[in-house]
Amino acid sequence: MSRRQVEAALARREEVETRWRSLLAMAEKSREAVGALLDKHLRELFEARSRSLERLPELLEVLSASISRAGGHLYIAKTAEDARRYIAQIAASRNVRLVVKSKTMTGEEIGINQALESMGVEVVETDLGERVVQLAGHRPTHIIAPAVHLSRGEISSLIKRKLGAEVEEDPTKITVFFRKHLWQFFKSADMGVTGANIVVAETGHVVLVTNEGNGRLVATMPRIIVSVAGVEKVVEKWEDAARILRVLPARAIGRSSTSYITVLGPRGPSASRGGREFHLVLIDNGRIGALGDEWLGQTLRCIRCAACLDVCPTYRILGGGVFGDTYVGAMGVLWTAITNSVQRAAEIARYCVSCSLCHDVCPARIDLPLAISWVKYRGRSYTLRERMLTMYEYYALLGSRMAHLFNWLQENRSVRKALELVLGLDRRRLMHRFRGGDLYRVLGLEYLKRSDADVVYFPDTYAAYIDWSVGVLSVRVLERLGFRVAVVRTRGSGMPAIQYGLLQVAKRIAERNVASLSEYARRGAWIVCSEPTAAYCLANAYPKLLKTSSSARVAESTRELLYFVASEARLPAQAQASGGGRMIFYHYPCHSRLVAPGAPSIKLLSSLGLEVKSRDYGCCGIAGTWGMRRGHEGYSVSSEVGRRVAREVLGTNCSEVATESSVCALQLRQFTGLRVYHTIRYLAEALGIESSGLGMLNF
Repeated sequence: MSRRQVEAALARREEVETRWRSLLAMAEKSREAVGALLDKHLRELFEARSRSLERLPELLEVLSASISRAGGHLYIAKTAEDARRYIAQIAASRNVRLVVKSKTMTGEEIGINQALESMGVEVVETDLGERVVQLAGHRPTHIIAPAVHLSRGEISSLIKRKLGAEVEEDPTKITVFFRKHLWQFFKSADMGVTGANIVVAETGHVVLVTNEGNGRLVATMPRIIVSVAGVEKVVEKWEDAARILRVLPARAIGRSSTSYITVLGPRGPSASRGGREFHLVLIDNGRIGALGDEWLGQTLRCIRCAACLDVCPTYRILGGGVFGDTYVGAMGVLWTAITNSVQRAAEIARYCVSCSLCHDVCPARIDLPLAISWVKYRGRSYTLRERMLTMYEYYALLGSRMAHLFNWLQENRSVRKALELVLGLDRRRLMHRFRGGDLYRVLGLEYLKRSDADVVYFPDTYAAYIDWSVGVLSVRVLERLGFRVAVVRTRGSGMPAIQYGLLQVAKRIAERNVASLSEYARRGAWIVCSEPTAAYCLANAYPKLLKTSSSARVAESTRELLYFVASEARLPAQAQASGGGRMIFYHYPCHSRLVAPGAPSIKLLSSLGLEVKSRDYGCCGIAGTWGMRRGHEGYSVSSEVGRRVAREVLGTNCSEVATESSVCALQLRQFTGLRVYHTIRYLAEALGIESSGLGMLNF
């Protein structure tokens, strides 16, 4: 997307604020509802989706026989054009003049509205949000809440402008108006077009999940019903459907069930003789080809719950008009790669910042961030500046050796302007100062040679080269808790290379780090990281990139530092309740959610006698080097997230912040103005560890 489009999106401040508040609320409701599910429910969903895809060709044959027996019609469209042609032929041959539609993103994918309208057929969207965006001339920007970008005031004005009615800016009154407005179309419609959340092969039925009665009316009132779905929606039996229905409402709308679960299908052989018809149009459009693809194949498990959209930091700011095509956000990148092209998907993927929140919330276990990195790699969407940013670890190494010079350069306006032009580092971005020297020299070489360690500390770039005090305190805390610690030499985990799709570079870094750690892992030692992103790379990214037994062994042995302390160590009594009731805010880093589930730092800090406040607003918006980049594909969007996060933090009246991520600390320092501390500092203080010479430099 162009700079102009992004700037225009950022300029629509009311829309940005509306979307931010709405998605934050939706994510909170979803989190509460999913928390009530059992682990087995999510496991059963994954198994049902995986099993159905493995047997898809066979299930399509079963489905065809089921629909035929019941007097219905099944058409499997190879392309979007085939699907449009089939539906248009139905409309033309039956003299259809008015079509009512319930929500169907697959219908958007194939462009069915435009095809029917070009024949002179009137098409009316009956989902409230879809009808609003249809009247506004917009396309849906969210698959669950199509008009999430519009405020109630804007909708009220739209009704007056397009329909000539005065309606107050009240959600209830707006809903009542549309109920009456749409009823006339339901009564007169010749054909109804629905989507499908699930298609059950054993009986030939379609399951439609909605919160409004429109879906049921579309599926029952017209004489001709056409359901449109991707082939991936087919499951074998009703037990599989039940497993999806148990999870889908919780993730999608934060409830145990939706208002309506409608089952539709052929109305029996006699119904077709009376002029009533049921057609199921299943769309391939790249899906069957994606089945065997290592990265795109997992996308077909998607249940379209939109949880990934609700938590995405860039989507919250830019919306689907910029970050998306027919399908939007992170899931939109992968669906675009399947249904359009990898090249088009790579263009959209530039707004994925690899925070991994979408991976954390996805009930179908789709690794969206890594799959999107593959799209960037295949689409060759990375720039020269992004290549240079993957050398971040080398710059840090130089900075550790020339700290005074680098610190001066970072604070010199002329130099920052030059760095912005050459490297694309935004001059407005606060940067970490270098302490000088590196962790390995400070600790001593004996830590690199310990072969009998039961814990291996992997410091990553910040603790190794920018501010080694975090690394020293991490080692001292582990030793105080009774562990024998070794340290491995590294220049970083390679996250920038993963983030920008330079996967060959990422694989080389992964191979180097796995080689240095695999022997420790083989002996049963734990691998511990004070930087959550490093733990994420070792535990999640490396085994998927390398697919080796050694990378899998390293992954199994890897723990984030505070998660490790909380689960594997016992704090001495002297550390308990030593914080004196001091009030602090805790920021939960994105990558910690995958490698330190349950926010163990909050419990740990509370056990130290600190009063801990927190707010789950998601990503702080910096996303590593992404938020350091100049302009519309970096700082301009990152700062919009940062300011809103700062508002949440400052609203708690805390005077300091704890976190584990060095880049999150940068964002929080810049936009809150508060002091930000690595959580290990609180633990070291509680354990009475001497901190002379280890005072805070950055966090």
